[in-house]
Amino acid sequence: MASDPYIRTLERIFGLRILGHQPVRGGDIAASHLLQTSQGPLFVKILQGSGGYDMLTAEAEGLAALKEPGVISVPEVYQCVQTEFGAALLMEYIPTGSGSEASHETLGRSLALLHRSTSGSFGWSRANYIGSLPQNNPREQSWAFFFARHRLKFQFDLAVSSSFLEARQVPAVDFMVQRISSLLPDVRPALLHGDLWGGNYLISKNDIPYLIDPSVYFGHSEVDLAMTRLFGGFSSRFYDAYFEVSPAQPGFEDRMALYQLYYLLVHLNLFGRSYAAGVTDSVDSVFQGYCG
Repeated sequence: MASDPYIRTLERIFGLRILGHQPVRGGDIAASHLLQTSQGPLFVKILQGSGGYDMLTAEAEGLAALKEPGVISVPEVYQCVQTEFGAALLMEYIPTGSGSEASHETLGRSLALLHRSTSGSFGWSRANYIGSLPQNNPREQSWAFFFARHRLKFQFDLAVSSSFLEARQVPAVDFMVQRISSLLPDVRPALLHGDLWGGNYLISKNDIPYLIDPSVYFGHSEVDLAMTRLFGGFSSRFYDAYFEVSPAQPGFEDRMALYQLYYLLVHLNLFGRSYAAGVTDSVDSVFQGYCG
């Protein structure tokens, strides 16, 4: 990003005069920069390689989906383009602040309202990504089958192929469906952020919460809450405000480990064996002593 030819490429593609640039936090797989331009500050995310354009297009479509209900803020997307070095996504730059109890309450309340956006089926109109991993979203009528087959089994298979797990440690899909079904209330498809850890929201200097870096699909609303609780970063007022709008259903705590298992598998496949013990402990807890 530091080279003049690189900057000139972005200037040409975006039709901007770039006066300066600096790297900013933007995730593990992309290079992100604040651009000082003739049209003011802008944010650009760069992904190199042949798959970068599809990944950034999926992100842009996910942000548009989260914006559409009009209940929660996301950065404005301006352009997503292919380049000779990969792909670039140009977005609104949001100066960040420290946040307040009020902004965390707004985030919780807005997420609960977002989860009221529904669909006739689980899944999404296209496959997308969680981190750099594919996330398949075929339309299904059964949430238990969708989560077992297209979330858990897919990640289990990746872990086995990478020798992070043994095949005998992976429960059969039918077994998982039966167990998941026994844990579920009546589940209505809810529009999910899909990867809602503490690094995927920000609070602006105006104390407005924004969602970023989505992995959207229609699923059980509790999936987003499970991810918020896995690594922290969300205040008690966030949860209080969420449950004021959408009270917890019976069995909520039992389902947290189930939904966190997906994210532990993702981290195993992204970052390696340090997550293997957490996965096997979670399998033992969720699937009640399953041992292959």
